[in-house]
Amino acid sequence: MTLMHPARLGLVTVLFVHICCGCSRSGGGQAQTEEEVRTGMSKSFAGASAETKALADEAAAAIKAQEDAKAFIQLNALAARQDLSREQRAAAAESMLTVNKRLSEAAAKGDKDAAKLVEEYRSSK
Repeated sequence: MTLMHPARLGLVTVLFVHICCGCSRSGGGQAQTEEEVRTGMSKSFAGASAETKALADEAAAAIKAQEDAKAFIQLNALAARQDLSREQRAAAAESMLTVNKRLSEAAAKGDKDAAKLVEEYRSSK
């Protein structure tokens, strides 16, 4: 039996949660604004453990600062955690949509680092 690499497992988890949670919401599947991401992450992770909350806060700050590569890494680390609630997984998945959209746009404009991350994301599906 082959086990998935933790980062790949995190991506698969984010995708699964997005499919499960996003389908029931009106307008689900759309990237959020930076303000929506920050508010959603703050609300969802308010009662999380210190380590989990720190990851969520760092991801939200990276999104706000438009540091998408950093946000991508933080969100993957967050999604790989086993102690997240359903609401927290949904918030991480929705945030990942925002980051992936911006990375895809940057890759289309010739950003090689963004293109590499987008390719890694797509190959993990």
